[in-house]
Amino acid sequence: MTTSAAIATLTDAFEDPSTDGGATDHALPVAAISWPTVPIEIIRAAGLRPVVIRGDSASTPLADARLEADVFPNRVRQLVEAVLAGRLRRTACVVLPRTSDPDYKAFLYLRELVRRDAATLRAPILLFDLLQSDGPDVRAYDAARTRDLFATLASLVQRSASADDVRDAIARANTARASMRRLLALRRGAPRVAGAEVLPLIGAFWRLAPDDYAALAGEAADMLDRRPPLEGPRVMLAGAPVDGPQLHAAIESHGAIVVAEPGPWGSEAAGEDIVSGDDPFAAIADRYRRQAIGPRTPLATVRQRMQPLMNDVDAVVVVTPPDDTAFGWDYPCLRAWLEALHLPHLCLFGDPSVPPGPEAHERIAALVAAARERTGTRHG
Repeated sequence: MTTSAAIATLTDAFEDPSTDGGATDHALPVAAISWPTVPIEIIRAAGLRPVVIRGDSASTPLADARLEADVFPNRVRQLVEAVLAGRLRRTACVVLPRTSDPDYKAFLYLRELVRRDAATLRAPILLFDLLQSDGPDVRAYDAARTRDLFATLASLVQRSASADDVRDAIARANTARASMRRLLALRRGAPRVAGAEVLPLIGAFWRLAPDDYAALAGEAADMLDRRPPLEGPRVMLAGAPVDGPQLHAAIESHGAIVVAEPGPWGSEAAGEDIVSGDDPFAAIADRYRRQAIGPRTPLATVRQRMQPLMNDVDAVVVVTPPDDTAFGWDYPCLRAWLEALHLPHLCLFGDPSVPPGPEAHERIAALVAAARERTGTRHG
């Protein structure tokens, strides 16, 4: 496969809204996931294929008729729409993490819709109760929930799976993450790839078998590394994590380059490797608890994770979708921090899964101009 074909395959896998997008392991039953804080290592070790549902610009009329406005993120509406429209009939299960209130509410809504026969889904709807606090009993609790999820999934597909299968899934995912880090490295310093192009290459990790992803991402990194550096102000997305490149494309249409976006779909997708040790379930639970970014992530943790990214950007766009109930409250602290760093920034209100309108483009253009003036002064 040529390197350009590798990029096309990764992008197609990311963009395909179906549960088969780009997969070579079609024979495996599918576990539909609402957010990547459900451990894919557990899903694969149990004998299923994880498919993480993303936000999309497609309309969701069936979900909108049953879900309150401005409460659920686009990705959750897309998941509920897929259930109500019967697009997940062949899915073995739906798994939602309890790392945000909308995901937990969606779990309750889906269970009730199925109970009332308003949805034709016959697959079980499961809740993965991962806690993110640092209490003395949290590690043991999270490890137990991870072990329970593995047993439930293996029983669901009637597979005799063991801890060795989990260790193997960990090793394969770590190999895929190593290839992803090569892509992420191309965004640091003088970036060689635009955010709108590379985010799908990163996000395909959540759709493809890890061996396939490792090979494709490695080939893509080989080609991209030969490109000359891109010019333009470097922009970071902050606030609510995004799961698509629509906002990246809008910002980059004004001559900037998006080089970072905290969250599991972008600059923090690789995170740290998992060292399975004696208890692979505890190792997985610890890693996902530490790496998760969402409404329940403590502000101090978010700031600590953003600090290294801040040192490499010229401007910041704070994403505030209509459903946000957490990141907006953190904005005053973030604003004071950005002002202390003399970083220009703006807040964009709206669904990041939908391309921004003319007013937002005007504000983005003004921010990029301010960032360009700042970088010119710094390098002049």
